[in-house]
Amino acid sequence: MKKFLLSMFLLLGMTSFALELTSSGIKDGVIEKKYGTYGKDQYHGMPTLSIPFEWKNAPAGTKQFALVIEDFDAVEAVGVIWLHWLTLIPGDAKALPENASTTDSKLIQGENSWWSLIGGSLPKEEVARYGGPVPPNKTHTYTITLYALDKEMDLKKGFYLNELYDAIDGHVLEKTVLKAKYIKE
Repeated sequence: MKKFLLSMFLLLGMTSFALELTSSGIKDGVIEKKYGTYGKDQYHGMPTLSIPFEWKNAPAGTKQFALVIEDFDAVEAVGVIWLHWLTLIPGDAKALPENASTTDSKLIQGENSWWSLIGGSLPKEEVARYGGPVPPNKTHTYTITLYALDKEMDLKKGFYLNELYDAIDGHVLEKTVLKAKYIKE
C-alpha cells in the first residue's frame, strides 16, 4: 500500500508541478482583439500592445526565461513562419503584464518579422519588441512557447530567432506551449 501511495504521489506530483503558461488576454483560446490588428496601439501597422502572461511551477535552478510567439499559419499566406515576439525574461519573474514589451526595461527583446520586406521593412530598431497578430488571409493559430533556462543568455537587443535557439541549446530545463487563435474578421 505504501508503494502504491508513493507511486501515486510521485505521478501526481510530476504532472501537477509542470511549468504552466496562461494569459488573461486569451479567452477561450482566442487572443483579445486589442493585442493585434484590431487594436489601437500600432506602429506603422504593427500592433504593439503586448499580451499579458503568467506562469507557475518554474523548475528549480531557472535563471532566465525565453518567450517566443510564432505563427506557423503564416506560411500559407506569406511563405514564412511569422515571428511576433522573442524576449528574454529575468528568472525571478512570474508574469509579464500587458504592454510589458514597451514598458519593461528588464526584457531583452529580439527582432520580430516586421523588419522584413513582407512585414513592411520597418526600421530594425523598432522591431525588437512585440509585433502582434495581423492574419492576412484567415484566422490563425499562434504558438506561444515559454522556456525555463538554466543560465542567462548572452544576447543583446535585436537578436534573431536562430541566435536564441543556438544559445539555449543544452540549457532548457523545461518548456511549455500555449496555443491561441486571433480571429480574422
